[in-house]
Amino acid sequence: MSRPSSSAKTAAWAGFDLSTTGLALGVRSPAGEEAFVQTKMRGATRWNGEPAFDLSYVPRMIRTLLQKLIGAGWQFDKTSLSFSVRQHDMVLLDKQHQVLIPALSWQCHAAGEQVQQLRRQGAEQVVGRIEERFILPKLLWALQRSAPLRRSVHQVMTTGDWIAFQLTGNDRLSTSDAISNGLLDQQAKTLAEGVIRQAKLAPSWFPQVLPSGRAVGRVNTRPVGAAGTAWTQVKQLLAGAQVVASLGDNHATGVGCGLDEQDFQTIVVSAGTSGTVNRVAPPQVTLAGRAACFEYYQNRLLLMMLADCCKWYDRFVAKFAPEYAQRLDDLNQLVLHANPNSLRRVYHDHGREIYPPDWEDCTPGEQAASTQFSIMLELLLLVQAMQEEVGGQSTQMTQYVLTGGLSQSRFLQQVFHAGVKLLSPKAKVLISARKGPLRYQTAAYGALLNAMRPEDRHAGARLCATKSAARPDPAALAHLQYLMKSQGL
Repeated sequence: MSRPSSSAKTAAWAGFDLSTTGLALGVRSPAGEEAFVQTKMRGATRWNGEPAFDLSYVPRMIRTLLQKLIGAGWQFDKTSLSFSVRQHDMVLLDKQHQVLIPALSWQCHAAGEQVQQLRRQGAEQVVGRIEERFILPKLLWALQRSAPLRRSVHQVMTTGDWIAFQLTGNDRLSTSDAISNGLLDQQAKTLAEGVIRQAKLAPSWFPQVLPSGRAVGRVNTRPVGAAGTAWTQVKQLLAGAQVVASLGDNHATGVGCGLDEQDFQTIVVSAGTSGTVNRVAPPQVTLAGRAACFEYYQNRLLLMMLADCCKWYDRFVAKFAPEYAQRLDDLNQLVLHANPNSLRRVYHDHGREIYPPDWEDCTPGEQAASTQFSIMLELLLLVQAMQEEVGGQSTQMTQYVLTGGLSQSRFLQQVFHAGVKLLSPKAKVLISARKGPLRYQTAAYGALLNAMRPEDRHAGARLCATKSAARPDPAALAHLQYLMKSQGL
């Protein structure tokens, strides 16, 4: 898997992450040098009162990031690139390949009536569980809201597939996000034509299905429809680059955490902006039904989420330790020296925290330690549920990996170690050992690893190194585990 290059600054692989809040880009050279840039999201808007995105800003955002890296000495020559994109974005195009309406986002939950209609028709027996944010019901809702729209629609795809279409001229429907939108037969991973017809939609609107991780094509300078100068400029910067079918953001995050597609014995916990607990499962196993399900190449990625994780910690710092807002390493040192006997449980409910009555009597270190303990306890309770998600096979989990921004805290690692040893005494307890600017950018890194996939299906196993998590001393271990047991672990 080598690429001839005389420059350590050649971006052989690139991974973009288009989220609700911004666009990020990570690159890697053949020599292993990495760089990361990001810009704030532009184009947030509404359509018929629902959250959406004006996609005309996307090429300009891509160009901004490419120019930042080019200005820093990076070259884009025979690059292989891929995108991680916020899931459930819906793009509608006319016959001239022009966008008809802003892309309705995952935040659009207006299609409740359409979900019930599809369920009555038995669609879920083919495409799996359907929810309001999925493209299939949102498409029905949008067509009912605007009668002229049905006469104009010529193509329906995800935002990730639309970007690949603009770059290559090849319209494809990547399985990664399509299968999470009610568009594909869950077993065959082919277009669910029967379900689509029964909903009185045209299967011809949807592009040819392409398995995630496969190459869509190469960037060329031919315009797609009446593409503006912004796309032309992007394509000139990336001319000849290979575009690999995009991933939904949850799929990309799992890849960026180092989860191999055949690894059924590892649970990865990401203590990031949102806390996530992931494991991979074969498609044929019976699930308990508590985890969300996404494609993971030929298998399935199971997800449980703590919506507030770093956001919870950020709120604590802003309210109780503002002087440490730019000195989180110093605050982590205070946490390490806090007495474990002083830990308090902080309760978290619908985006707000409930603190114990004697909270003001605790030192800043004790308050920070209690907050970190409480966040990790919530994640460990999800780990406990995830153990049992696949037929109750908790004994088969042999290692647990902690990643994400909060994992920098040695105390958080110690709490993680203590909890895992309660749940799986013989399992390895690890943390990410990756270094560099992409260390905590898991979605962008997952897209980058996906860009490597045509050449190396298991790049993540090589490039997502781990090491042992910090362990508490015996006395602290006993106290932490006692507290966890008392809280239901």
